[in-house]
Amino acid sequence: MKKILLISSLLIALILFVMPVNADNTGRQAVVYYNEACDECAIYINGELQEILQANQVEMVRKDYINQRENRKELNQKNDSLGVPLELQSHLVTFIDEGRIILQGEPPRHVVEDLLSTQNLPVRILIYSEEGEGDGYKAWAYSGPVQSYGPNEPITTYLIWFEANQASFENVSIDGTKSKLLPAVLLTGLIDGINPCAMAILLFFITFLFTIRKRRAAIARMGLVYIACVYIVYFLVGLGLLRATSLVQGHWLGQLGAALLILFGVTNLLGAVFPKFPIRLEVPEIGKEGLKNWMYRATLPATIVLGTLMGLESFPCSGGPYVAILGLLGSQTSFWEGFGYLALYNLMFIMPLVIILILALNPVMGAKIQAWERSSSHKVRGITGGVMALIGLALLIWVL
Repeated sequence: MKKILLISSLLIALILFVMPVNADNTGRQAVVYYNEACDECAIYINGELQEILQANQVEMVRKDYINQRENRKELNQKNDSLGVPLELQSHLVTFIDEGRIILQGEPPRHVVEDLLSTQNLPVRILIYSEEGEGDGYKAWAYSGPVQSYGPNEPITTYLIWFEANQASFENVSIDGTKSKLLPAVLLTGLIDGINPCAMAILLFFITFLFTIRKRRAAIARMGLVYIACVYIVYFLVGLGLLRATSLVQGHWLGQLGAALLILFGVTNLLGAVFPKFPIRLEVPEIGKEGLKNWMYRATLPATIVLGTLMGLESFPCSGGPYVAILGLLGSQTSFWEGFGYLALYNLMFIMPLVIILILALNPVMGAKIQAWERSSSHKVRGITGGVMALIGLALLIWVL
């Protein structure tokens, strides 16, 4: 009896060993993030995509990011960690083999089949095909420019081209936009910082402190605290808006940001040329009175409140370019890349205030700067407005 059981066990083990491996045993997995309310997505997932994955013994895991909010957060984190550009993100995403193959949208069937059956793929490859953007697809292997193809073009066309040109891709970005984004952020932040609102308040504050016989060291300390508070508040406001843009993804954000930069630049320019122009980008009068009340207290805690209020209330005066740049960052960068750009923008934004503080610590020089600011504020608005409009126009051309 024991021999029979032993022989039976050996036969069963042998049968299991030689049986064909099913989809669950290959170790390959495809994680699909989708919108449950999208009927076309459901048809694609349950039909064509499922057939392809089953044929290649790939297990499918479905994750609805509408009814299960944690899946939306997980999708955003995956896109960020895998470095998926916003312009190549879709509402339907499939990560195969832990993100080695990324399908954004509904790529042509033959492309997906060839990717799953090809052995020598790049380290990571992304295929993008979105409804409403033609019947073709885009391919990108995380190096060099994105390539676009017609619906019938095999993926081998891209793979052969990528292999032949990979050595020349070392310092080439996806497109020309990101390479121009850094100077645009730095220049716009500097131009945005040259605005009469924060400058006038700081100059008035320094002059008042000299009037009440504050020592120069105390004035320098209060001035730095004021500037630091403006930086922190402005940065935190921008960070919140940047996070909001990451939840509303799309290439159109960059176009909207560039258009806003043109709009606010033209508004400033018109306000300088036509003094009676009805639209004014400035701190409201009621806000100015509140700032003066805290200024007259002339203490360090009051300075913290003054800088905080200035950071919040300067939005009507200088928030336009800020929102515009945030739109560009939301469309061209991941959240953490945008975080870095945002820090640099705000550093450039406070740079004019730092320079004014250093110069104004000399009472004579401070009085001259204040007189110049009062007499030239309209001219400054016009020049900065014109520069903003030109930067916005250049960026709009790049992101179209």
